[in-house]
Amino acid sequence: MKNLIKWCVALAATVLTCGGLFTGFIASGSNDVIVYTQRDFFKYHILTDPDIENAPRITDNYYFESHPGDGYSPSNSIVFKGATETAPLRAYLEKLGYVKQTRSLGEKEIWAKPDKSDGDLFFLYLDLITHQVELTKVMNN
Repeated sequence: MKNLIKWCVALAATVLTCGGLFTGFIASGSNDVIVYTQRDFFKYHILTDPDIENAPRITDNYYFESHPGDGYSPSNSIVFKGATETAPLRAYLEKLGYVKQTRSLGEKEIWAKPDKSDGDLFFLYLDLITHQVELTKVMNN
């Protein structure tokens, strides 16, 4: 009986500790943009949207950003440094069923699914001066 109680106490302590660490990890920057790389194992696997995770890598130099939303729709981005073209990303968005919209947000292209007016959106931006390409998914669901 004593062993069962010790085992239950140890299990409860472990669960509380792991839960606290997980909550602290996620909530530590809950209102901030979280910048990370694919080498940041936990952030990459917890924060990266599957559509961003599977985006083609157009350069070897890239990082991710997670925006929790804070009153707005959350978003997830992949930013490529040293990039000069977006054709592979456009083809990827088309493969996912997204269509480039005639409207834009400044210099950012807007991509949406034709049958979902309030669905997720992608923004694709190429900065020819800094040679950065940013692909952002805004989750509207």
